[in-house]
Amino acid sequence: MPMLYFASTSSDLDDLDAHPDIGVMTGPRVGGLGSILTSQRPWASDCDALSKHGFHYDEFVQHLRRVHDPALMERCRFVVVPDVPGCGRSTLAAFHAAAPDLAELGFPLAYCLQDGAEDLEFPLCDVAFLGGSDDWREAVGAALLERAADEGLGTHVGRVNSARRVRHLSFCHCDSVDGTYVGFRGVERGAREIGSWLRGAADEKLLGAADLRALLLDPARVARWRERRRAAPRWGEMQPGTEGLF
Repeated sequence: MPMLYFASTSSDLDDLDAHPDIGVMTGPRVGGLGSILTSQRPWASDCDALSKHGFHYDEFVQHLRRVHDPALMERCRFVVVPDVPGCGRSTLAAFHAAAPDLAELGFPLAYCLQDGAEDLEFPLCDVAFLGGSDDWREAVGAALLERAADEGLGTHVGRVNSARRVRHLSFCHCDSVDGTYVGFRGVERGAREIGSWLRGAADEKLLGAADLRALLLDPARVARWRERRRAAPRWGEMQPGTEGLF
């Protein structure tokens, strides 16, 4: 299966002739639903736990009710159950508190993997969504994605805003990714560039996720590696989001 990219936009991606594997990431604060209503593209919904305005559960449920339509839900890959950024244990508790009510709506549920999730069992969910801090997920993310795939879950990675990250994730057990790239690049130009990333990720490879067994790394050690990479001189202009694997 090709990797999907969920773009955060309310624009009509069909009008832009966007790559067919670009879907829509929506959320409580997205005004228009764009391609969710006007095309057959897949879509997913975040819960906006990272929003600068703060998370509001009632607004999230109200948002899900506006897309609670059988024709739309057939194309929904997942909705993110409210999480606690940076804390795996608190996120697991939040999942157990919110998931029963959200499951009654009939949406596939995504469990967000936050720092410390490598020491916890996955709850009953449909998709494992790799969030967490950059150092942590670069250290353990590949292993968690592999574990999720072994348990029969869908896999997703958030905050993917570069060709480099898409290419790296094409070697992992990663079904889909999302990012805000079109927000700072412009929808038309951003969608065109994301399409080129996806075409590159789909190129035939000598090795894939089934050939490479993921290892758990030490997040502190990864943080030191990342700091050295940030300090090293680089050729050319780097795109946002290229500082790490995930």
